[in-house]
Amino acid sequence: ADLLVSLYSRFGPTFVERLDGDFALCLATDNELILARDSVGLRPLFYGYKDGALHFASEMKALLGLCAEVLELPPGHVYTQQQGLRPFKSPRYSVPEFDSPEEAARILAELLQGAVEMRLKAGNVSGVLLSGGLDSSIVAYLAKEFQPDLKTFTVGASINDSEDLRRAREMAQYLGTEHYDYIYREREIEQVLPQVIYHLESFDEDCVYGAVANYFAARLAAQHTDCVLCGEGADEFLGGYHELKEARNEIEFLQLSQDLISNAYHTALQRLDRMMAAHSLEFRPPFLDGRVIAFCSKIPPAWKVYGKKKVEKWILRKAFAGLLPSNISNRVKQAFASGAGSAKVTELIGQRACSAEDSTYEQTESTIALKSEAEIYYYRLFKEKFPEDSFEKLVTRWDPLTRR
Repeated sequence: ADLLVSLYSRFGPTFVERLDGDFALCLATDNELILARDSVGLRPLFYGYKDGALHFASEMKALLGLCAEVLELPPGHVYTQQQGLRPFKSPRYSVPEFDSPEEAARILAELLQGAVEMRLKAGNVSGVLLSGGLDSSIVAYLAKEFQPDLKTFTVGASINDSEDLRRAREMAQYLGTEHYDYIYREREIEQVLPQVIYHLESFDEDCVYGAVANYFAARLAAQHTDCVLCGEGADEFLGGYHELKEARNEIEFLQLSQDLISNAYHTALQRLDRMMAAHSLEFRPPFLDGRVIAFCSKIPPAWKVYGKKKVEKWILRKAFAGLLPSNISNRVKQAFASGAGSAKVTELIGQRACSAEDSTYEQTESTIALKSEAEIYYYRLFKEKFPEDSFEKLVTRWDPLTRR
């Protein structure tokens, strides 16, 4: 807080352009009130007005019944009483140049190592959310170098195809971490689903599926630590999404990649932030380090999704080749909810719970099209907690292939 005041006294409202990392902040003086949010949007910030007075909160539920209309401060924006809402420029990071994939892979590994080390040195971090996929396994591998007594946490559904549980156990054994896992059952998902949607502040079915697994993971980790590292961000900046394989040329790849990055705060990052907050658990994602992001933006698309087989995150795999078990380093990208087994079970629960009355919904009151019977049920749970129309308007529905 003292640093923010010092920067503001020197640079005025433009001090936010000099902040490194993720943040959602308010700074108040005798003559000014400033709200700002980091460029990725990892930390949420909402605001609204009542009787001409500005109200703001880190969760929209805090403004429930207080403001007639609730708005979300967009990522990379600052609000001041004098100038209103405007975008701000993020810090420019100086990152090394490279002439070959080998050199790019080496630099990427070094930057990620530095990002992990910096977050561990910030204190309180003693664990990693480990799915057994490439990204979280790399974070765990790097963290173990600096923290020998590292803890790792994994959750999965009580079905035979919860691959995350198997792969995470293999990775934890390989690293020698203090590993914890938890198997959640269908009945438990039914019990926590209303709370998941309440904390998530969304009824989007894809977001709900992943949030269920995030909820159990956060609950497990919070029993053993106050702060964890995680692998979020790699898919957005290093070509992890299968949709990117559909790009017909480099321009389309870059546009789709930017769309995925721009919407991450309403998808993977939203469910991660809200479920961690539900259990008072802090999290730090090394892949969203400013220098890592700046370097990833320089990597050619052809090195992210590579060759005729269209190998996703190829440059990241190359950066850590030989350092991870082959079945981890070669594991094909799975949606988080699929790997953790929560998608299938949560969908079935929603389908069964969708009543005849519910099924008459084809769209929400604010004309958002509902995708399935399961989502109709999630929407009903959402409306029970957030009846005002302005809240459902904040739920983002987006298809990366149609840009909706």
